[in-house]
Amino acid sequence: MTQALTAFEVDQRRWLAGAIDEVTVAAKSLTPSEWAESRRYLPPALTALPGYYSFDVTPYLREILDCFHAASPISEVTAQKGAQLGFTVGVLENVVGYEIDHIKTAPMMMVTADAELAKLRLESNIVPMLQHSGLEHLIKSADEKNARKTGRTDKKIEWAGGGYLVPFGAQNANKLRSLSIQVLLNDEIDGWPYLVGKDGDPLKLVRDRTAAYEGSRKILNISTPTIVGQSKISQLFLQGDQRYFYVSCLSCGTPQRLRWERFNRETGERTGIVWETENGRLVHDSVRYLCKVPGCGHAHVNDDKTRLLAQGEWRPTAKPSNPRHRSYHLSALYSPVGMQTWAGCVEKWLEAWDPEQGRSRDNAALQVFYNNVLGEPFQIRGEKVRFEAVSGHRRHDYLFGQVPNAFAKEVCGSPILLVTCAVDVHGDNLAVAVFGWARDRRAFLLDYRRLAGDTEQLDDAATWGELRKLIEDPELYVADDGKRYKIQLTLIDSGYRADHVYRFCESYGSGVFPSKGLPAPMKGARLKEWSNIETSMGTTAYGITVDLYKDRWSAALKREWKGIGEQPTGHFNAPGNATDEQLKELTVEIRREKIEAGTRKRIGHEWHRPSGSNNELWDLLVYNNAALDIVAQDVCVAQLELEAVNWLEFFDLIERERSYFEAA
Repeated sequence: MTQALTAFEVDQRRWLAGAIDEVTVAAKSLTPSEWAESRRYLPPALTALPGYYSFDVTPYLREILDCFHAASPISEVTAQKGAQLGFTVGVLENVVGYEIDHIKTAPMMMVTADAELAKLRLESNIVPMLQHSGLEHLIKSADEKNARKTGRTDKKIEWAGGGYLVPFGAQNANKLRSLSIQVLLNDEIDGWPYLVGKDGDPLKLVRDRTAAYEGSRKILNISTPTIVGQSKISQLFLQGDQRYFYVSCLSCGTPQRLRWERFNRETGERTGIVWETENGRLVHDSVRYLCKVPGCGHAHVNDDKTRLLAQGEWRPTAKPSNPRHRSYHLSALYSPVGMQTWAGCVEKWLEAWDPEQGRSRDNAALQVFYNNVLGEPFQIRGEKVRFEAVSGHRRHDYLFGQVPNAFAKEVCGSPILLVTCAVDVHGDNLAVAVFGWARDRRAFLLDYRRLAGDTEQLDDAATWGELRKLIEDPELYVADDGKRYKIQLTLIDSGYRADHVYRFCESYGSGVFPSKGLPAPMKGARLKEWSNIETSMGTTAYGITVDLYKDRWSAALKREWKGIGEQPTGHFNAPGNATDEQLKELTVEIRREKIEAGTRKRIGHEWHRPSGSNNELWDLLVYNNAALDIVAQDVCVAQLELEAVNWLEFFDLIERERSYFEAA
């Protein structure tokens, strides 16, 4: 049974209720965007749009900034962006100002690529922001007895309330372990090192600093992307909910993303950013954004961006791996009026891309366009020999099995002087290519065949047996002038069935050797292109630096010859009946930048073969060229007693002495 209140207790409750009713002052928690518009001031020295900060200029930043409100459930924000979009001022700096002035207690860390850049960002961006926004008085005195000694140094800013900001470089991994951080600001993370010594990924190291604040932490990742497969910001964007900013057409009202030029091959309709050129130059006033809706196609001009952005909204397009992680993508096409224009974006595109030829003018400029304008990581496709270029090397003056000496004398200054062979071993066939060589290393593909059968058995007549016949037949290749040729040097790739290759080659005293493709010259090798190596059976083999030869032949295959006059040095010739499928084997590999696995640094170039593609003729061309070089080295050093190969003297000697053919 409840005990009745005494008269005194009743009076107390009435007094307390009345006192509460009379309270008129309520504490208001500002959102970060409200704080920015009421407290943040931008001076003329720092911006072309001075005055109190306003999201009327960059409305797309309001939602992103408000993720840093304490009441927001979002703990991590990733922004993959183009250039000149206001993220540094509108998000990173506003978060710092909001935490100092309104929250007061949060320990913060700002991390950039290196320590010097972090200090520069502090001095050039954060400190001026505090000064011009009237917040400098909040900086805590480091010494109560000396008011002039503040809590601001190039290593730390402390403020009343207990919060602080420390700038760090991602290189300083050992120092990232010493602090617990509630607000982490990661700036331009694609410029960070992939690994730092033995400490690992710096992005993971700095994230670990927020573990003590798991329930209340706020993490910001901002960056312009770099390369596909290496871009940290792109990987983080894909982990989030992948938000894009949708604007509504000013004519039909359909929400859509601002996109680069789009062309519908079926209808011939162009949408997105479009333009016109005159005498190869951009007509600036022609640049428009065309609505994507069929039948609308409203042409927006650059000044329309103010209205477009004002009614835009962010829309998620994926389910995040963590529901508290939002990720945003914004291209420079959204850059506000007064900053980067659509015409400026088109100029950057035309500097990098040749629309008439449909190819890159400058790969470096093309990457900058993808990164800074589209806000997308750049796919390094590398250089590739086009089939159209290779097809132009067919010669209808001869067919497979023929030696076209009349043609060779006319365009090379000599007949075929030497024949070599190379073999690629597979489980069910031997791919064999035979080349003839005229003066100045001009190559003629004489034979290309596949010997089908069981390569597991060295006594298999259809594979190894047929190869013996080809190597040993002294009159297999007879020229149109009666000259007869025997293969002088054969290299067999030992990358597959090495023991079989070694045993097959061992049965020959000379002229047939195992070979192995190498990505770089062997340590201590006297020649860069090839070197002698010893097999497990104690016999001689050759290590071939294949990428050097591929660089050489890539340039040669791209080189045109009109069919009139002398062929260029090192030119390639294929018979008239070489099939498209055979010649396409010369085009499948891509020369691309080589990335070091641990550090993700660019360390040169490499040739890459896409999986599932056939490149046997490409490899066999390389090994045949190496065979020519090996013969030339032997002749020049052993017979001519030269220190290195002299191609003029080499070809003079073997033609004069008829070293590698028999006259009619």
